[in-house]
Amino acid sequence: MPAGMGEAYTAMAGPDSILYNPAGLGLLSYSALSVSHNQYLEDITQEYAAVSWRTPYGTVGALFSSLSSGGIDSYDENDMLVGKTSTGHRMMALSFSQSWPHFRKDAGKLDPMLITPSWTRVEPVQDYRPKAYRFSAGATIKKISEKLASESSSVYAYDAGALLVLPRHFHIGASAMNYGGKQKFVSESYPLPSSLRFGLAKDFHTVNDVMIFTLASDVVKYSDRSAMSATGLQVDIMRAFQLRLGYKSQKDAGSRLCGGFGLNFDRLSDKNSFVRGARLDYSYLDYGGIGVTHRVGVQMIW
Repeated sequence: MPAGMGEAYTAMAGPDSILYNPAGLGLLSYSALSVSHNQYLEDITQEYAAVSWRTPYGTVGALFSSLSSGGIDSYDENDMLVGKTSTGHRMMALSFSQSWPHFRKDAGKLDPMLITPSWTRVEPVQDYRPKAYRFSAGATIKKISEKLASESSSVYAYDAGALLVLPRHFHIGASAMNYGGKQKFVSESYPLPSSLRFGLAKDFHTVNDVMIFTLASDVVKYSDRSAMSATGLQVDIMRAFQLRLGYKSQKDAGSRLCGGFGLNFDRLSDKNSFVRGARLDYSYLDYGGIGVTHRVGVQMIW
């Protein structure tokens, strides 16, 4: 889902929050899994999986992502073709997040303070809650590994974030991502490209929740380039079908326009089944003259 909304996800809550703001995990009242396949340009592919597990003491999240270049022509010092080589990127991450006030008996139920998700098999909390806000904080440790032909390198990095929920489903989030050591190839060392993110998110409901509009906007400052903004819109129809549109203000640095859709199949599940919801997501990212990419993913909750 984040890709279809321009990755404006700093103030949102979901299993994919581990990529943008680990504090979003702490607001989840259920456990969730998100997996996706990304067909990049040429033969470049990405595989991704993130899982969040709700415990009485907070939410634990884990992530695995691998990026492969596919075959690349390899040449010797005389510019003679000698075969194929490849590059690869791998990231593994572990997160922990907690929210306050923390109501243990709300596990498995939807918090009515939060932006309404598309799931229909999760019952909302009916009890009175004395606090008219939610605050969550989270942190992530991750190992990033790179491989180029026979050379390889790895480094540890750290993320931290906070998310504040105010009345009327108004989310404010901030995070610091990818801070840590330097990555070394052979004899050269390079600092990781870190980022600071700030985001806002809000949803708007029509009568009887026939349509739910979710608007999210981020400002992102990368260490190696100027600040950019990202804005995303999702239209949820009958909590069964979602349309998404996103835009990034960055120039000459990847996709600016994107979109996608989601299909929710949780109404097909039994109320007493272990898996209470499943959704299929598709995202389309336009890189202009370079080409387009397609991402297909699945989310499940229990």
